[in-house]
Amino acid sequence: MKFSVESRPSSLGSGDLLVLPFLDEKPFSHPAIVAALKKLGQAPLQLLKKEEFKGEAGDSRLFATHGKLPFDYVLFMGLGSAKKANLESLRKAASKSAQAAEKIKAKKVVSLLPLALDKKASAQEAGQAYAEGAVLGLYRFDKYKSKKDKDQGLKELRYVLPDAKAGKAFQSGLKVGEKIAEGVNYARDLVNTPARDKPPEFLGREAKKIRGLRTKVFNHRQLKSIGMGALYGVGMGSPEPPVFVEMHYRPKGRVKKRIAIVGKGITFDSGGLSLKPAKSMETMKDDMSGAATVLAVMGLLPFLKLPVEVFGYIASAENMPDGGAQRPGDVVKAYNGKTIEVLNTDAEGRLALADALSYLTKNRKVDYIIDIATLTGAALVALGDLYTAALGTDADLIQKLKETGEECGEKIWELPLAEEYAEEMKSNVADIQNIGGPYGGTINGALFLKNFVAEDAKWVHLDIAGPSWANKPWAYSPKGGTGIMVRTFLRLFSKF
Repeated sequence: MKFSVESRPSSLGSGDLLVLPFLDEKPFSHPAIVAALKKLGQAPLQLLKKEEFKGEAGDSRLFATHGKLPFDYVLFMGLGSAKKANLESLRKAASKSAQAAEKIKAKKVVSLLPLALDKKASAQEAGQAYAEGAVLGLYRFDKYKSKKDKDQGLKELRYVLPDAKAGKAFQSGLKVGEKIAEGVNYARDLVNTPARDKPPEFLGREAKKIRGLRTKVFNHRQLKSIGMGALYGVGMGSPEPPVFVEMHYRPKGRVKKRIAIVGKGITFDSGGLSLKPAKSMETMKDDMSGAATVLAVMGLLPFLKLPVEVFGYIASAENMPDGGAQRPGDVVKAYNGKTIEVLNTDAEGRLALADALSYLTKNRKVDYIIDIATLTGAALVALGDLYTAALGTDADLIQKLKETGEECGEKIWELPLAEEYAEEMKSNVADIQNIGGPYGGTINGALFLKNFVAEDAKWVHLDIAGPSWANKPWAYSPKGGTGIMVRTFLRLFSKF
C-alpha cells in the first residue's frame, strides 16, 4: 500500500472511497467537507440521524454516492469527542477506515480525517498514528494459505491536510509510522509461525540478519561451557537445541541512556514432563512473544536512530518432554552460580530468563533493564487479556512505561513485588526453587527473576501472557499474535 499526502483540501481527486470525519456527534465542518456533503445530499445525514449515529471513536457508516461524488462510496468515520480524542483515537479510525476499504475491495482511498484534528496533535505525530493504524489494521497472516488473492488489497491511501507545512510534517510521520507498524507485523509473523518452522536456532538466524547491530549467538555447546545451566536444562527434552542471543545497538554521537531488553523465547511450550493439558498447548507457539518483540525493536533502532544505546537479549529453547528432559526435582545452576530446584518443568520461562539476566548483570552496565515474557497464566487471571502486568524495582520506570503504553494503546498495570511471598520459594536442596506458593503466580515469577539482577538495578518485568495473543480481533489486531510492546518500547526510548 502506498501512502500519499494532498496539501490542497479543495483538490480531492477521485477514487473508490472518500472518508469523512465525524467529530463531537456531527460531521466536521471544514470547507472541503462541507462542499462534499453538499454534493452528496441530505439523505445520508438523515439516515445517520435516524440511526442515532454518535460517531464514537472507530464507529463508522458506509454509503454509496450514486455518482454524486467522484467516489463510489463515502465513509463517515467516528473520532469521538474532541476533548477525549488522542493518538489512539486516530489509530483506531485509520484502522477501521482501511478495513472498511478492504471489505468493499477499494483500491484508492482519499481520507479527510486529518482535517478534523490538526490542532489536537502535531501533524507529524498524527501522521505516524494514522500510518500505524492503517498498516496494523490490514495485517493478515496468510503464509500457509494454499490460495492467495494477489490482486486483493488497498493500493493507495491519500490523506488530505490543511496546508503544505502540515502536509510535509504529516508525510514525515507517515514514513515513521509505516516502518514501525511493519516492525510490529514482523513480530506478529514470528509469533504466528508454527513452532516446527521456528526452532530456537531460527531466532538466532533472524537476529543475525538485522543490519546496524553487533550480534552474537551462543549455541547449546557454548551455553553449557559458560555455565548457562538453567536455559540449557529447559532445552534438554527437545531435539532442537537452545540458543542465547545478544544484540547491541549504539547510535552515533552522545548516548543519553543505556538500556537492556530481555525477551523470553520459548518457541513451543508443552510444559515438559509437567505436561500441559492439550487445550492449553494450542497457542503455545506464542511463548516466544517476548523474543519477537525484542527482535522487532532491535531491527527498528538503526532506522529510527534514537539516541539510546540498547542491548537486546533472547533466551530461546523448546520445552518438550522426551527421555532427555529435565525432571521435577532436578537441580540446575544458573549463570550467576545460584542453584535452582526445578519442581515444575512448566515454569521454564523464568529459568531461561534467569541466565539471560545473570549474563547481562555480570557483563554489561546499563541504566535500565526491562524483561518481557509470556510468563504466567496468573497474569491472565489477574488482568485479563488486554493488560500487561508490570513489576519491578524502579517506580519511575514503571510509571513511564504505563504512561507511554497508554499513548500507544498498550495498557500496563502495576502489581506489587511483594517480598513476603519470596519465603515460599526457598528450597531444601538448592538456593531457590522455581515455583512459590499456590497464589500470586505473577508476583512469584517476578520475585524469582529478581534473584538474577543486581540489587541496585532499575529493573522492570513485563508479563505479557494476556495481550501477546488475541483470541478474537480487537482494535487494529486480528486474531493471533499482536506484537505487543514494540511501539511502547520505541516511544519510551525516544523520550530518554
